[in-house]
Parts: sequence; C-alpha cells; structure tokens
Amino acid sequence: MRLISLILCAVFILFGCGSDETPAPIEEQTPANYFPDAVGSSWVYQNDSGYEWTREITTGYSADGSDYQRFTYTQLRPDDTLDYLKPDAFRVAENRVFFPIGEKVDRYVQDELPILVQDEFAGLELDTALETTSHPEFVFFEFPLSPNVEWDAFNTKVNGSLILQNLVLLQIPLEAQVSIKGKVVAESPLETPVGSFEQTYQIEYEIEFTHTLFPEAEVVQQRQTIWFAPHVGIVKIENENGVTELVAYTFP
Repeated sequence: MRLISLILCAVFILFGCGSDETPAPIEEQTPANYFPDAVGSSWVYQNDSGYEWTREITTGYSADGSDYQRFTYTQLRPDDTLDYLKPDAFRVAENRVFFPIGEKVDRYVQDELPILVQDEFAGLELDTALETTSHPEFVFFEFPLSPNVEWDAFNTKVNGSLILQNLVLLQIPLEAQVSIKGKVVAESPLETPVGSFEQTYQIEYEIEFTHTLFPEAEVVQQRQTIWFAPHVGIVKIENENGVTELVAYTFP
C-alpha cells in the first residue's frame, strides 16, 4: 500500500561529514572531534546521477538542558526533507551522537499520513485519529566504534483509527511501527573521490516497518550502509538508490 511507501521514504538514510585533501591516519579513537562539530564545518556529497548537496554547521544553541549544533543545507530535493538522517541539529554527549528528530517525525506523520490513507479509500469520506509515540532522538552511533558493536537507533509508533462515512461502526484500527538498528560490520581502508582513508567503519542500518491495517500485519525491511571516518565524518553511503560519496569538505 502507499502507506508503506510513506513510512519507508521517511527512513531512507543519508547523512554526511569529510576535505579535498587526503587525511592523515588516525592513531587513536578519542572523543575530541571524533564527530566534527565546529561551526563553519561543511561537507559536499554527490551521488551516481551527479546530484550534489551540502551540509554546514552554522551555529549552536541550547534546548531542554542540552547543547546542540545546527545544520543548514543547500540544494536539497523535496524528497530529502523526509530523510531522518538529514536533521536540523545534532548533539554529542557521553559516547553517542544524537539527532533530535522525534518532533519532526511526529509532525510529518500527523500532516501527511491522513492524505495517503485517504487515497486508499477513494470515493469515501474518511476521518483519521492518529497518535504517535516517538523516541525523541535518533542515535546515529556510539563511539569509539569497533566491529560488531550494535545499538538501537530509533523507534516510532503510530496508533489510531480510520472512520468511514462518519460512522463509528465503520471504524478501522491502524497501527504502524518503525524501528532502526545500527551495527558496525567492518573496519577497513577506503578509496573515495576526496582521498584515501586509512581507517573507516562500515555501519549498517536495518529499518523494519510493521504495518497493521485491518487484521493483517505486514513487515517490510530496508537496509542502508555508510562508511564513517573518525574525525572526518561519513565518506560513503550506499542504499537501494545507489551510492553517494563525499567529494569535498572544509573544517575551520
């Protein structure tokens, strides 16, 4: 159903960090700059089709007792705005990198899901009542990274009902859940357009969508892989849409 496409398009993973110079080997994994967070840092990515986009850290701010850095983007396509891993901000705390995306996900579900559900019942008057329960932040990764490390990255739930023709007796329950798990599957050198990296970590994200409309439940799984270079950022992204690679980066 198109409902499945809605949820899945929102969990395709793209995120980036990285320089147009070959980086020096990293001898140790230390928290300092392991995930670059200086204002003025920017990264440029390009996919197989030549589509290019840029992310830059522009400022910092505080909210709910935590310190965040804000991202701005250039040349994003409309479908990019649905990407969980193109957040508006991030924070580095303890041994984790967090993306505050819970409110964005909830708002998207509330605004867009009723429109897609309406298409499934064309010609009928339909009301929707939806309630989402999201983990407030996405755990991008935990550091220091090492092979076989796993973590729960994100979990969001949607519960509600569909009421047809304004008749309570024609009320259909609707449930959906999206969960994402991360795992470091390998450590290796990597050649990229921006240079050679002595040390990168291959991180695989498994996205599972469970959808229940009527009595039947359907499970759909997706997978996306990134290569992360410590102190530089993501240098390569691979999913069913192809490969995206870092082509330039600048640190202040």
